[in-house]
Amino acid sequence: MVLTKISLIFLSAALIASAQQHQPTPMPRQQGAEDPAAVERGRALFRSSCGFCHGNDATGSRAPDLLRSPILLHDDHGTLLGPIIHNGRPEKGMPSFATMKDDEVADIVGYLHHQANAALHSAHVPGDYPLSKLLTGNAQAGKAYFYGPGGCSNCHSVTGDLASIAKKLSPIDLQQQMVYPSDKKIAKTAVVTFADGERCEGKLVHQDEFNVSMICKDGWYRSWPRADVKIEIHDPLEMHRELMSKYTNPDIHNLFAYLETLK
Repeated sequence: MVLTKISLIFLSAALIASAQQHQPTPMPRQQGAEDPAAVERGRALFRSSCGFCHGNDATGSRAPDLLRSPILLHDDHGTLLGPIIHNGRPEKGMPSFATMKDDEVADIVGYLHHQANAALHSAHVPGDYPLSKLLTGNAQAGKAYFYGPGGCSNCHSVTGDLASIAKKLSPIDLQQQMVYPSDKKIAKTAVVTFADGERCEGKLVHQDEFNVSMICKDGWYRSWPRADVKIEIHDPLEMHRELMSKYTNPDIHNLFAYLETLK
């Protein structure tokens, strides 16, 4: 598993509850700089369209608190939230907003991420949060998970990238970084293949349902309509994302206990 990336706690209260009740909560994915005007438009749209059920501040009413929603936490620039807003979730009683324009959906997404980010930064969780509150797992069980079902040793080495990791990171930072990957420093790469067989490889800059752009190995920025090319994307954090749905609370706490022995 990759340890240069992640965030565990959404609110300070959630962090303390996590440490005491063994219930870690991942923080939202970074979305980049926000547009204040878009956030205000999204706020108004959300209140008029969604506030009756989810509360005007998205913290829940008749429908769930969205700020703790795994969908919001894992959303990347609307890739998860957008389709749900457009299509609804009939099985859960949420209507569709099929007539809502794409830019309006984007504003609502921006508002929700703003709310989540505001909640996160109101936490003020101390960096020296006591190890005794976090160290509740079994180190031997964590080691077995590291080399076994967790698959951590497939990408990491306790004598390589993880050597002395418990000295390099505070306990709270270590726990945060081992649970949910942050892709700020770990770039996705891609291979674009054209109809004539020519290929371009490089760092993926942007992708959506219409376009893909990248910085090719020759240093040039290029962009293409997705319909015109075949694209293969390599995400170094893919295994981490898969683990998010497989982790159990004991897995997380045992693994943390093991990593804390790497001094």
